[in-house]
Amino acid sequence: MVSLSELGRRSRIGVLFVIAAAVAMLGVLVTQTSKQGTEATLQNAVARQGLLSERLMSAALAARTAVPEEHELWVERTANAARDFGDASARLRGERVGGPAFPPGSSAARAYAGLRDAEAQLITTAQHAADRLGPSAVQDSLVSRQWRFVGALERVTAELESESERRFDQLVQVEAVCVILMLIALGLKVRLSLQPTELRLREMVDALAESEARLRGMLDAMDEGMLLTTADGRMVAWNPSALRILGIDGTDPERSIQALARQLIDQNGERLGVERLPSRVTIRTGEPMRNILLGVPRADGRTLWLSENTHPLFRAPGEPPYAAFALFRDVTDERQVEEERTAQAHALELQNQELLQQADALERGQALFRSLVDTAGSAIVGLDLEGRVFEWNREAEALFGVTRADAIGRPYAEAFVTPRHREKMRNGIAAVLAGNPLRNLVGPVKTRAGERRTVIWNITPLRASPDEPAHGLIAAGLDITEREASDERFRILFERSSDAHLLYDDSGVIDCNDATLRMLRAERKASVIGRSPVGLSPRRQPDGRLSVIVSEQMRQLARVRGYYRFEWVHERMDGSLFPVEVTLTPVRLNGRDVMLAVWHDIAERKAAEDALRSAKEAAESANRTKSEFMTRMNHELRTPLTAIIGFSRVLLQGREGSLPPGVQRYVERIRVNGMHLLSLINQILDVAKVEAGRMELEPEVVSVDRLVRDTLAMLEATAEAKGLSVRGELPMRVAPIVTDEGKLRQILINLIGNAIKFTEEGEVCVRVETNPTTHRPMSITVEDTGIGIPHDRQTKVFDPFEQGDSSTRRQFGGTGLGLSIVKTFAGLIGARIRVESEVGRGTSFTLTLPETDLVQDLALPPSRSA
Repeated sequence: MVSLSELGRRSRIGVLFVIAAAVAMLGVLVTQTSKQGTEATLQNAVARQGLLSERLMSAALAARTAVPEEHELWVERTANAARDFGDASARLRGERVGGPAFPPGSSAARAYAGLRDAEAQLITTAQHAADRLGPSAVQDSLVSRQWRFVGALERVTAELESESERRFDQLVQVEAVCVILMLIALGLKVRLSLQPTELRLREMVDALAESEARLRGMLDAMDEGMLLTTADGRMVAWNPSALRILGIDGTDPERSIQALARQLIDQNGERLGVERLPSRVTIRTGEPMRNILLGVPRADGRTLWLSENTHPLFRAPGEPPYAAFALFRDVTDERQVEEERTAQAHALELQNQELLQQADALERGQALFRSLVDTAGSAIVGLDLEGRVFEWNREAEALFGVTRADAIGRPYAEAFVTPRHREKMRNGIAAVLAGNPLRNLVGPVKTRAGERRTVIWNITPLRASPDEPAHGLIAAGLDITEREASDERFRILFERSSDAHLLYDDSGVIDCNDATLRMLRAERKASVIGRSPVGLSPRRQPDGRLSVIVSEQMRQLARVRGYYRFEWVHERMDGSLFPVEVTLTPVRLNGRDVMLAVWHDIAERKAAEDALRSAKEAAESANRTKSEFMTRMNHELRTPLTAIIGFSRVLLQGREGSLPPGVQRYVERIRVNGMHLLSLINQILDVAKVEAGRMELEPEVVSVDRLVRDTLAMLEATAEAKGLSVRGELPMRVAPIVTDEGKLRQILINLIGNAIKFTEEGEVCVRVETNPTTHRPMSITVEDTGIGIPHDRQTKVFDPFEQGDSSTRRQFGGTGLGLSIVKTFAGLIGARIRVESEVGRGTSFTLTLPETDLVQDLALPPSRSA
């Protein structure tokens, strides 16, 4: 069993061990803190390198654009800026003493070492740019190199910030370990204090006091302020640097810190409030916070700016933080430097933007030139003073079959011109380079496949300014091979066509073919050239209009539509007139707009049309005479026939006494045949009225369902006499329509009468269909179970005097006018009639009624139920 003295000795050894570890960790903490400050200094030095590079670029550009009196001054400033730039770079690499340097072997040192060539190129380019006699492109090169160097510096700064963040994490961890070791030492002290001996208690108190003194010394030696905040918002620990930075005296520092905490602002100047304090956020979320910028308003109106990092403290894993450890430092001077640097950077940015705008304008001009060249509809070829290709667009690739990459640098005349025409092309190129542009130069070229193409060229010399000699040329060529072939084909058609071809403009006829001379009976072209088409026409056309006015109207229509065809009468040289069909087409001839007129002789066609028109008029006159005769015969035919029918009825009624049965049969036959003859006469007269144009409509309000019932009742006796049944299928509600009731009634009588006539057994059905919404009648269908109509005769039954076939006429009689009248009357009232039939099974006629009334303004009564 361990004795009490041995236990005390071991406890003291443990306390000393913990204190030693805490002291060692505090030493590491001080070292890391020192390195943290060194890295901030390095970041400022790297940022200063960017400013020195911008100063070097600005001095070089100012030297280039300065007036002659100030040029040497700016050249000297450029040299000084280059020297300062180089010295600062050497100090950063550790090649010279007197400033911060990158730690050897660090990633930032390696990244900055890679900028040695970029620095040398930037200094060299700046010296060239300061030379006023240097090329203008060196300005763009200087701006580009400076931007690339600044971009590389940003990557070095990123490496420094990354190393700083890693070192800060290590610093926070070391600080946390120190606090933990302090707590451990405190715990050991408490444990030793519980031991019963006064000596051991005194020794432990002394050791703990020594440990606290050392820890306090370490914390007091730190440049950063330290605050320890508990979960309930109390400030339980701080170091002198915290009070110094915050400007708090030793009287009740906790209350003073709490008062300042309530006044803190963020980087935008807004009050934070207690809940937005970084330590409270860290305790609430359990996550550390880095580089939080806080502002402390001062009584003099200035603001103390702090950069704060926080880290949560846990008693055990999985538990919420019980406190937050905060480190902060004064960054007011750094922020002021940053603001000054930002202002300088903004000024340089404005200057750089101006330079970039100039560079962009140059790039846009080059891009526009490239775009115009590539999208041009002509082949664009650029040649230098030696006749070698330096420009070759897509149309040139398509024309020659040679890509841009293959064409660049090749001698144009030897590579792309036929041997026969090379000398002519060389002379043309020499003339252009001498300052004389060429227009419409036609010459052959050869393609990669060996094909010969004809190109028309427009060639312009290239000059840097109007006063300088040409340093090359640009040629725009258009492939006219197909146009030449087309012109040749047009020439052949123009000269050999049997139709007259004339080319004319405002000054008169430019050219014509031989067919024109034959048609005008002219001996020479000279008698036609220079005369206008109006001058080759009579003063007025057959319709009475002036030729000069109508001719101009035809020309305008041709220009608008692309071509225009019309009939015209021209006058020959001997004064005779002849009709032609003229086709006017606007064309482009040698750069000017002309009109191509093609005359097609239509004298024979006109004679045939006149003969056909005369025959038609004669036939129509004869038909009108016939119809008028039939109309006038109405009274003469009806009067004696009505008397015959009337007297036969008187005899059958027995008013003059009873007739013997045989005589009565004779009189009945007279009446029936008289009625049949009257029906035939009425039908013939209806047809005659229609043909004579004397059939008039009498619109009125018609109830279709009532009309169908009346017609069925009228013909019911005839159907019953043959043993047939007739029925109607009518909806409960049928809306009235406006139409000609007489015409519609005659249509129904003819359709139902035919159905009864041609049906031996079965039934006849009349069906009315209506619109389900408006109840307006849409169609009337008459169906029977009669003999039917052959399919090949169904389209002919509506022609006058036509029936199903000859046997039908022999068996059933009739004139074949009933369905012709149905179709005619249906067309008059705006309806349509169609037939569906099958031989031996029956026929169905459907009358489709119009969707609108015959007269719209007649008042319709309300529809009624069936």
